[in-house]
Amino acid sequence: MAIEFKKEELASCFLDPEDDFKERVQPIERRTDPLTQEPSLIYRYSRLTVPGKDLSPVIEKSLGMKCPFCPEMVETATPKFVAELVPEGRLRVGQAVIFPNIRSYAPYSAVLVISRQHFVALNEFSREMLTDALLGCQQYLKRVRDYDPKAEYFYIGWNYMPPAGGSVVHPHLQPEAAYQPPPYQRELLEASSRYYRDNGTCFWSDLLAIEKERSERYVGSTGDVAWLVPFAPRGRLLDVMALFPQRRSFFDIPETELGDFAGGLLSVFQYMHDQNYYSFNLLLVSGREGDAHFRTQVRIVPRMTFMDIEFSDCCYQEMLQDIHFSARYPEEVCREMKEYFAGRGLCC
Repeated sequence: MAIEFKKEELASCFLDPEDDFKERVQPIERRTDPLTQEPSLIYRYSRLTVPGKDLSPVIEKSLGMKCPFCPEMVETATPKFVAELVPEGRLRVGQAVIFPNIRSYAPYSAVLVISRQHFVALNEFSREMLTDALLGCQQYLKRVRDYDPKAEYFYIGWNYMPPAGGSVVHPHLQPEAAYQPPPYQRELLEASSRYYRDNGTCFWSDLLAIEKERSERYVGSTGDVAWLVPFAPRGRLLDVMALFPQRRSFFDIPETELGDFAGGLLSVFQYMHDQNYYSFNLLLVSGREGDAHFRTQVRIVPRMTFMDIEFSDCCYQEMLQDIHFSARYPEEVCREMKEYFAGRGLCC
């Protein structure tokens, strides 16, 4: 079964109060994810612009709450690992500090504080800072793997700023290991396995080859890390994917390649900053060691609130019906983002 990029043109019709109640047709494009078959709807908006937001009141208020992740608090306000897992109590790599998550979402759930600085704007992260954070996650998850081989599903989340669900402004990651995969990871693994069984090839290798050839949604590469804008977006404003085409598991990724990923992430962050996107969710999904059908990958989706009433960009369709919406075409986003990768001397 070949990879298909399915589109369906739909429309809604109404009498427009802004045009003397004349009949107006609103085009809708329904796309289907080529692997999971999940639907994604794209509305043909005019050019969507997001106004800038003054974050200083949020930062000031968060500082007044005695942040437990700041250097003067982290030693006394954060928990330690049990000695059997991490004898030294906490792990450190560069500025990064890793300790248990007191609100665990999995049998092995940690928090990694990325920087000593309380607030880091999107355009202020450094390659070294992000690389050390990823290395810290890798070290922790390797400890878990060696300690409990039954915990074979690994993933890393990042809720950056309150609109993304970040209850602490201080930038931090959440590396986790579980006995069963979360629903989305399960869906990816099972669909990838079916494709491999039916075609004898890896879906992710085939997808990358097609996207490179078409160049509509292939942004570029940083070292061996490929960057794409998915055909069927999961985010209202933007959805970016980083693919490690040679790495089945997060544990397979060497430090140099984590640095390449960090370099590409800086380009994405600069693009989002210039678009006035100030919050995002990030998910890194690892395959199990030995799984030939999967490749480690990352999805990044901005999160926003709008207008003075600060309504969310996520509604019942996403939360309860598993239907994703986008106000922008992936191909348009890809054309814009390529300039940011080229501007850093990266491969496009």
